Amino acid sequence: MPVPNSLRAHARQLPPDQVPLRLAGGSGFAWRSGHYELVGLGVAARMPLDTGPGRLAKAGAEVAALLDGIELDGERGAPGPVAVGALPFADQARGELVVPELLVRRGPDGVVWCVAVGPDGAPPTDLPLPVPPADGRPSPLTLLAVQDRRWWREAVECALAAIEAGSVGKVVLARELLVEAERPFSRAALLATLAGVVGSGEGAAGGLLYAMDGLVGASPELLVRREGRAASSCPLAGTAPRGATPAEEAALLARLTASAKDADEHRFVVEAVAEALAEVSDDVQVQRREVVSLATVTHLATRIEAKLREPVPSALDLVALLHPTPAVAGTPTAAALDLIAELEPFQRGRYGGPVGWVDAAGDGEWAVALRGAELSGRRARLLAGAGIVPGSEPGAEWAETEAKLAAMLAVLGG
Repeated sequence: MPVPNSLRAHARQLPPDQVPLRLAGGSGFAWRSGHYELVGLGVAARMPLDTGPGRLAKAGAEVAALLDGIELDGERGAPGPVAVGALPFADQARGELVVPELLVRRGPDGVVWCVAVGPDGAPPTDLPLPVPPADGRPSPLTLLAVQDRRWWREAVECALAAIEAGSVGKVVLARELLVEAERPFSRAALLATLAGVVGSGEGAAGGLLYAMDGLVGASPELLVRREGRAASSCPLAGTAPRGATPAEEAALLARLTASAKDADEHRFVVEAVAEALAEVSDDVQVQRREVVSLATVTHLATRIEAKLREPVPSALDLVALLHPTPAVAGTPTAAALDLIAELEPFQRGRYGGPVGWVDAAGDGEWAVALRGAELSGRRARLLAGAGIVPGSEPGAEWAETEAKLAAMLAVLGG
């Protein structure tokens, strides 16, 4: 783990009207949930992840040791540094976590802190200037479809055959879409747009806003939050498009909540998350199923609360325990991943992987990297998936991915 031998963090309070997200430019880390808002700039330490099974569990231990070894200067109650990242979906892909050189964070108490990290005696202390508003003119998109409907139909039929044969109970298939704009995408502008159109937290209001270098999006799915001994997760599975009229909306919602197919798809995920948390908890409470309405789709959602037992795992340890859930892979996990590798003619990259942060105390928040785009100059790569279970129909599952892609396409196109 190539990190500096000696790091020191300096923390100071900032005026309460400071908005961390306004400091986010074209690189670094950005995050907004209903609890926290963070922006991380620069790199004080970089921690490459190993590949293969157990990579996240090993990363959890290494990150905890690194953060614990950084001395903190600041008044009582000052937060320390964090490690941030958007990690690949697959164990075979290379990823990394980063300790930002400069962190600006707002916590649930509304207090804004600046945490600077650097070698002993020489940490940066100056805040960057807020990023000026970017050109907000719409930039028409050219859609460069990668997989067509014929491929999708054949892939879904293969997945259904595997389910019928009993090798898997559910598999999540994804497809990718490339778009090209007339000028390079501005990450800062996209973040500003997303901040204005999604809510400030998971749930009915909208999504968890995230960015890590070229990846930017607003996920509706909380993988895990840890605060002390309290852990929570809010898995989503089971989807319907939004209606164009109140009557159509009501009919689609009624169909979703009555659907045995969507109920089974959702149950797979909730049971897996609850069972995983039970391995490290004294008490796990599964709340009543709800619906979460977003810009283009409605999901079934279930909040799960857990009281962690000693020794309390960190937020990143919990990520290692949970990822990948049946919401993005399927069940049984190993068989579903094998089928995904066989059927998908592309690498998912960071799509469907964990994105978030963890601090020295082990607290943190992680989302599933959904409803986002990988930016590269004038091009952006989007992915969307659908859970295939008994009763799935290729045309309906294609329409589900179309609805999921539509939200980010609208943001990219202005």
